[in-house]
Parts: sequence; structure tokens; C-alpha cells
Amino acid sequence: MLFSPGGAVFKLADSLRSIKDQCPLLTLIIRAKKNCVGYFQAETPYGKRPVGRPAKYGEKVKLLELFDQSDLFLKVRCSVYGKIEDISITSLDLLWKPTGSLIRFVLAVTSRGPIVLMCSDLNQNPITAIELYCARVRIETMFDMLKNLMGVFRYRFWTKRLARHSRKPVKNRNLKKPARTDIETIKRCHRAYERFVMTGAIALGLLQLISLKFEQSIWSYYAGFLRTKSRDLPSERTVKSVMEVLLSRDLISFAPGAVMRKIIQGCCNKKAVFEEVDSLPELEEPGI
Repeated sequence: MLFSPGGAVFKLADSLRSIKDQCPLLTLIIRAKKNCVGYFQAETPYGKRPVGRPAKYGEKVKLLELFDQSDLFLKVRCSVYGKIEDISITSLDLLWKPTGSLIRFVLAVTSRGPIVLMCSDLNQNPITAIELYCARVRIETMFDMLKNLMGVFRYRFWTKRLARHSRKPVKNRNLKKPARTDIETIKRCHRAYERFVMTGAIALGLLQLISLKFEQSIWSYYAGFLRTKSRDLPSERTVKSVMEVLLSRDLISFAPGAVMRKIIQGCCNKKAVFEEVDSLPELEEPGI
């Protein structure tokens, strides 16, 4: 995640716990700021207890200064942004003042320089934490494709039984609850949101699968212009542009029923496109 971590985020992650397994259901892994500090737990004094509230925070630790102590780090092999390399890594659990609780800090030195991660789970494997953080690029790329290519977040499902709220609501003020008789209708509306998004995610997966299995065929069908190919494997956008033309050709080959005529008039009203794709060969299976 790219934003600065806050104590409220970690408290929320810690509140979602499994009663059966007694473990958190959500693990938060965030990159720490350069000036982030932690604290050891205060030592319990022996003998007579001093007057006043007992100390909670002990010695202060500036995390970036720990990189100067090479004896704390171990050499391991790890996948960093898709490449296997040798890194130096260590971890320690320290108190963090915004949460008032222990946070697992993972420190690593990779080919890209030193990095400090904060984990809400005290049992998190340090190597796994680094690999999960590096995998965030794939997640961000997937959301970019879902939003800008597939349009899965442009749903327009609505019901008048949903309570109206301000676009800039004030926290914990003027909250409106739906009537009990409207709850089932609102649940169906929410399920429609989820199904629309999941259908788009499945369609994106199919584009990726077609790109892997029909790489040469997709490039032979592609009628666009690319100044320079960034890779041999066609992107999801390239596959989509090819499949749109192929599916349009198949669409007009159906029997011209009333429903099909409406679809063709609304979506496929350009005859030039179909005349162009009629001359294209059939999509063939890749050789083994």
C-alpha cells in the first residue's frame, strides 16, 4: 500500500479475529516511513514498586539505524518483484505508539535498497511478508485493468429503498438506516454489485487465458498499430480489441430474430467492421 500507515488501520485489522482459531482474519503489511520508530517493552522493576503509573514504553529504537548492525541480519534467497535474489533480512516485534501494541517490523536489504515493513500479525514469516509486498504490483495492475479496460466498477444498479446520503458525509452524523421491510431488497442490490464485478473479473481472466494459449493467432488478427512491442505476449487490451471484432462477426451470423436485430442495431451498426472480419481465418489451436 502506498499511503502512510495509521494506528486506526492496524486497530481495525486486529479487531477482525477468528474466534475458533484465535488468530486475525486480516493481515496488514505496509511500508513504514523513513522516520518510523518503535519501542521495547518497559522492564518490570524489581523490589518495591515505584509510585505512579508503571512505564509501558522502554528503549526507543530508530529502525533505519538498525541497518548499520549487520550482525542482526541473515542472508536468504527471496523473490523480489519476480526475480530470485539474495537479500539480508531480520524482524523484531516492537511497540508502536499510534496503536499502543506490538507490531512486527521486517527489515530487509534488497537490490532496490533497504526497506522496512510493518505487519499486524506477530506470527508473520518475514520472507513471506517481503514476497507479498512485492506482489502488490500485480494486484494494482489487475485493479487498473478491471477499472479502465473492463469497466467493472461502472455498475448502475440502484433501488429507491436505499437511504440517500451526502457525497461528503460527516463521520457518525445523520446516519440513515433502511426500513426492515426494505432490507431484503437492498441485499439483492448489493448482490447485483458483487455479481457484476465478479463477472468482469472472470472476463479478464478469460482474456489472459486466450493471450497465453493463442499468442500467435491474436497477433495475426490484430489490426492496430504498435510502434514498439513491449513483449511477445499480447496484453489484455490487445486481446479484447481482437475478440470484439471476432465476436461481432459471429453475432451477425445468427438467425435474424427480433431480439438479435435489436442487439445488432444497438451494438453492431457499423457494416464496415463486419465486411472486414469476414475475410479473417478461423482461430486455430496452438501447436503442442
